[in-house]
Amino acid sequence: MNRITLLIKYLKNNRIKEYDLIIKKALENNYEIISLRDYIENKYNKDKKLLVLRHDIDQFSDATRMMFEIEKKYRVYSSFYFRNSTFEAKLMKEIESYGSEASLHFEPIADFVKANNIKNKEELFNMPNWQKRCLNILKDNIDIFRNLLNIPCTTIASHGEYENRLVNTPNNYLTEDIKSYDYLGIKLEAYNKDMIDKVTCYISDVPIEINSGYRYGITPIKAIQRGEKFIMFLSHPNHWYYNRWQQFKKIIKVIIRKPINTKESFRRI
Repeated sequence: MNRITLLIKYLKNNRIKEYDLIIKKALENNYEIISLRDYIENKYNKDKKLLVLRHDIDQFSDATRMMFEIEKKYRVYSSFYFRNSTFEAKLMKEIESYGSEASLHFEPIADFVKANNIKNKEELFNMPNWQKRCLNILKDNIDIFRNLLNIPCTTIASHGEYENRLVNTPNNYLTEDIKSYDYLGIKLEAYNKDMIDKVTCYISDVPIEINSGYRYGITPIKAIQRGEKFIMFLSHPNHWYYNRWQQFKKIIKVIIRKPINTKESFRRI
């Protein structure tokens, strides 16, 4: 994608229409579109192809509600994962009332690293009982969501922050041992190895100046046309619609920098 095309896209600011098209094409191609909670609770037709929708709410964005409204229009379901910093009680209750999932996008290791001014992995792993302490923080965060909103938080999803890269330890390090599930009262973490191994095509979005908007090069529509049996589509609503100030910054960025093309492959974190 060249600069002119990118500028036009950011001026139009209508990537959200692409999301509507993705859902429409999936249904036309006989996909069942579900949340991670539906998946782990076996609430789907095993004879149909699957499109599991996951939204990570890293930042506040009008597109979160826009995507939800599109899903309601087509009567499909998804999982929305909110950070403590992007908690939206009214919207989360609406999502749950509709039948989709609202739950926690968790980052206790990153928070622990920040709070203790930890500089590297060795420092982290030398902290007394650091893993148990972080797991307790995670449980507290889940319980806050449950108690405030009366929602189950059946599944949760790890968030990645600078601090995780600093100590080379993702937040889902805490849930790699599924014995933690009982303690946390969950049924699934979104990077669970057994589930990811069953996914035939994993897709994640990025801003459109990177790989035309898709981190690993494959678009949802191409995967649907290919007939992939189990598509996992991770989106970040803040990549799909911009307010005026965000739109202005994106346009300046495109003028200054060339579009980026990478050949990154998915790896489970």
